[in-house]
Amino acid sequence: MTQKIIIRKGTKSELINYGALDLGELGFCTDTKEVYVGDGTLNFLVGAALKGTLANRPEPSTSGRFYFVISGDDRGTLYYDDGSTWYKINNNSVGELKGTLDDIKDGINYKKVRAEDITEGHVNRVSDGKNTKTAAEIKEHIDNPEIHRKINDSGLAATDLWSAQKIKTEIFSAIKGLDWQDSVKSLNVKTVPANPQTHDRYIISADAEGLFSGKEGQIADWNGFSWDFYVPSTGWAAYVEDQNKNYTYNLSNQWVVTGGANQTIEAGKGLQGGGSLDTITIDVGAGNGVEVNDDSVSVKPYRGINVDKNGVSVNIDNDSIIFDDENGYTLTIGKIDGGSF
Repeated sequence: MTQKIIIRKGTKSELINYGALDLGELGFCTDTKEVYVGDGTLNFLVGAALKGTLANRPEPSTSGRFYFVISGDDRGTLYYDDGSTWYKINNNSVGELKGTLDDIKDGINYKKVRAEDITEGHVNRVSDGKNTKTAAEIKEHIDNPEIHRKINDSGLAATDLWSAQKIKTEIFSAIKGLDWQDSVKSLNVKTVPANPQTHDRYIISADAEGLFSGKEGQIADWNGFSWDFYVPSTGWAAYVEDQNKNYTYNLSNQWVVTGGANQTIEAGKGLQGGGSLDTITIDVGAGNGVEVNDDSVSVKPYRGINVDKNGVSVNIDNDSIIFDDENGYTLTIGKIDGGSF
């Protein structure tokens, strides 16, 4: 016959009125469906989380266990045992958290953020200690080109802080320190040009007059109000517009066509001429049996050497010079005349 073991049972209030179950005795609440086990003094809910202080929490070892902290800083925290690690599983909303944002420490100081300065989780206001602006005000300033142009657009002098003219001057001054210069309109300018346009540039000649006098080789630049003068350094280069040529300032303190500043062409091996001027002429040197005409170079006939339309040939007299076609088309000396005393 099948045996049934039925534990003590009743409503929850009846269990409370009954008091403590005996050690190991089980009780079932028919209304709340809870199961309790007694130890003779207290009744413990079967399946409830382990509880105690965090320090007394057992080592993780049994997957599925829960541990509830009943005191201390972690009071109310629930942990889950996965068999090797205890995991905190409490999920609280910001409103349920205790303390303030100043509890987030940077190591030294505590800071607070006002609720009205936060919009959808983002701080909406910044300050340098004196000026405070909202994100909307900053965005309006960034997006508004009219506000940017109010920085100092009315300034016209080269020294006005961050005016359009000041920015142009700073950029142009930086460019002037580079080896490669902006182009110049002309080279060896003697007189000051009339009605120049802003940043018209010229290289001054040795015999310059007026304001340009004594500034040989310098670059004159019209800034829109007056002439600026730049003393060239070795290696400066500039394109001369009216010549369509590049010039370089060399070690001899001269502006020379680029190429002439770096090399000199010297003649040799039958060539004559050379140098480092704008136009370099090289000629073939005549002499030693070579004739040079306007459009040809030829061998000059002399003493047994014949030159004609067929080419250059030797005068074969079949006595002192013999043509030997039987031995490979060679020339043979037949007789050497020692001459007379």
